[in-house]
Amino acid sequence: MTDAHARAGGVGAADAAALSAAEWQFASTQRAGLYGWFSRLYAQEVPEDLYRAHFAEGGFAPFAGLAELGLAAEVQRLDAAIAALRAEQLPRLELAADFAQLFLLDGKTSALPYASAYEGKDAASPLYGAAEARMREFLAACNLTLQAGFREPADHLAVPLALMAELAQKDAAVGDIAQSAAAQAAFLHSALLDWLARFVDRCRQARPRFDVYPALAALLLGFVRADALFLEDVARGTQADAA
Repeated sequence: MTDAHARAGGVGAADAAALSAAEWQFASTQRAGLYGWFSRLYAQEVPEDLYRAHFAEGGFAPFAGLAELGLAAEVQRLDAAIAALRAEQLPRLELAADFAQLFLLDGKTSALPYASAYEGKDAASPLYGAAEARMREFLAACNLTLQAGFREPADHLAVPLALMAELAQKDAAVGDIAQSAAAQAAFLHSALLDWLARFVDRCRQARPRFDVYPALAALLLGFVRADALFLEDVARGTQADAA
């Protein structure tokens, strides 16, 4: 992760300093890449090219730098889970089986990746609820639509993650850094942080054969929480600097 992200995201508001335009642009580009990576992992089973690039022995792991944000335990857990997976004869097929068990079955035994599934008192709330409508409204406000080949409701976890990647990349060169940071933080709270912790719990409770997806969910939650703090600190620091 960037020094700017670690500096602003890992300290208290009193220590936050305004980022320069170059620091904001660099941090935004890296953040966009991470959100896009997480989104791709939840949108579908891991394809062969992604497995070779990021999961096979010697592959580049985009999450490695997240340890700098205080997520060393989450990163180590995911590393250990991937190492255990690699020991299998057909690791990618095993990962695909866990994906199906966790995300493609009923909500009582799996961890459905839809925000609307977590709006009720339990983790089996009706789908296509208010959360799905809110995400469609947000997409429309941003003049965005779901890809034609993505046959999932708008509140699927991959969608807000992809949207954050889009926002981070689009706002990388924006003039009003404070406003952009505040808007992105507000989106994270409304679209992800209201339900992501319950999704992480469901991934753990579903007990897939390998710990890759539960560990990935825990790392995602830690990253989103750290990023929200980063954005809030950037907004406050930039506003204070302007004053």
